[in-house]
Amino acid sequence: MTKPTLKQWRALFYKDLMDLRWNGQVQFNFIICLLITIVFLWFPRDSLPISFVIGFTFAMVTMFTQGNLVVEEREQGTFRRLNQVGFSLNHMIVGKMFVTLFVTSILVFLFLLFYRFDPTISFNLIILSFPVVLIMILAGTFIGLNAKNTIDVSLYGTPLTLFYLFLEGLLMSHQPGRMEWLGFFPNYHLYYGVTSSNVTSHLLVPYLWMTIILLLFIWWFKKRQKRV
Repeated sequence: MTKPTLKQWRALFYKDLMDLRWNGQVQFNFIICLLITIVFLWFPRDSLPISFVIGFTFAMVTMFTQGNLVVEEREQGTFRRLNQVGFSLNHMIVGKMFVTLFVTSILVFLFLLFYRFDPTISFNLIILSFPVVLIMILAGTFIGLNAKNTIDVSLYGTPLTLFYLFLEGLLMSHQPGRMEWLGFFPNYHLYYGVTSSNVTSHLLVPYLWMTIILLLFIWWFKKRQKRV
């Protein structure tokens, strides 16, 4: 099988991006996250922290966009045609990851643009968000590969989204010295690390989670490919 050319990669990226226009769930989630970002302007930072708004975006847009992009190839029956021109399943997943990352980056950019954060906060937000974004993309890929249609993506993804937002809710009411077990989750370090003057102390846990989940996903994907 010949490898896809740069022109074919561009065509695939454009195709996936245009497919999002017809996906009502992704559009709805994108608009809701944009509205939440705008509404955040009128909320005191103590009552609605930065990590909640940005985490809401990752849970609602990043994961569901990736899941829907993956499962739509099965729904539309386009995988075989793409495979005939040189795109393997690995290629298509990577291509969709870039589309999802692009969509997520737009919302993050608008978030930073609206609030004009201090450069330190913006830097902290970006380096702490990256592992969470990758985890959500991998979760969306896993869901998309196991789902039969976009309804299944919503069904499987909703519990994970609710759990993520539940942790954010606990962090909003968290007081130092209580519920220290929350430090086990990346959310905790995104919550406190964004405004921290020592962001390096908050990097280990998120990047450790990212590495473990990435390795588990690769192991599962290779095992899945052997069964196909």
